[in-house]
Amino acid sequence: MKKDCNIVQDLLPNYIEKLTNEETNKFIEEHLKICEDCKKIYDDMTESLNKNNKNNKNNKNKEKKKVNFLKKYKNKLTILEIILLIIIVAFVVNTGRKVYIITDLNNKAEKYINSTNYHKIVYSLDKGNYTKSEVYSLDNKKKIILTTLTEDGKKEVVTIYGTKIGNAPDTPYAMVEPPIGIYKQNVYKETETEKTVTLNLESEIAVEPQKAFYGIENIKQLIVCAITSSINKTTYDGNKCYYVSGMPSILLNSSMYVNKDTGLAISLMASEYENPDGERGRVAGAEYKYEFGTVTEDDFIEPDISEYTIKEGI
Repeated sequence: MKKDCNIVQDLLPNYIEKLTNEETNKFIEEHLKICEDCKKIYDDMTESLNKNNKNNKNNKNKEKKKVNFLKKYKNKLTILEIILLIIIVAFVVNTGRKVYIITDLNNKAEKYINSTNYHKIVYSLDKGNYTKSEVYSLDNKKKIILTTLTEDGKKEVVTIYGTKIGNAPDTPYAMVEPPIGIYKQNVYKETETEKTVTLNLESEIAVEPQKAFYGIENIKQLIVCAITSSINKTTYDGNKCYYVSGMPSILLNSSMYVNKDTGLAISLMASEYENPDGERGRVAGAEYKYEFGTVTEDDFIEPDISEYTIKEGI
């Protein structure tokens, strides 16, 4: 009997794993019916195996869940990376587009700001005062007509006839191109009550066509303007143009309409600015109209001086 127990106990692991043949199974099963010791060993081995199987199954489930979580995390990370990449690409493309537009408009404006023959009209309204400025430019000559209408209805017309005699020294705040000129001037002034003229004054005149982005001096400032600004195609007064807004403080004009063909500002929004010394200033809202190549010598014929009272100084 002891011999049979030894044989059965040796065979039990294979029996439980179903690796024994039919005759061996019959022999083992008959013995387990009559031997309590071997039956207990069989039951313990079976219970232990079931526990191991259960633990293995649980571990497999945990590993599977872990793998599934990692897959989901990786998928989410990939989606975020794609979204971030799309945002970066869109930002770069949009900034590049604005850099191209600003550069293109500046290049077009160069042709016009250096023109020696133009007629420029500026309409501006600021704090209730309306001003119409007309500029006639021909080579080294300038004629400026300033018509001002105040809130209380008073009208004043100042006409300046100037001949250029040199350029003003460069200043850090010179926001015009080309350099500011010094002109010898006769200044005619008309109000409702008097007509006066001041002769042979010498002072600066800066009335060139309005380049939209004259404050941009290097690539860094160009990129800053492109990043911070909004530039959209539109039309204004029948002209194809860009509406530019959100420009930084390096430009006086934070919002404006810029003619698409000339690169010149045709309308400016009123705004405030701060110069490098921290002093604040104000730019009035204005609209611009231009004609090129239409000015002649006849536009510089001065009025009959005998109708005016000659004054010293303005």
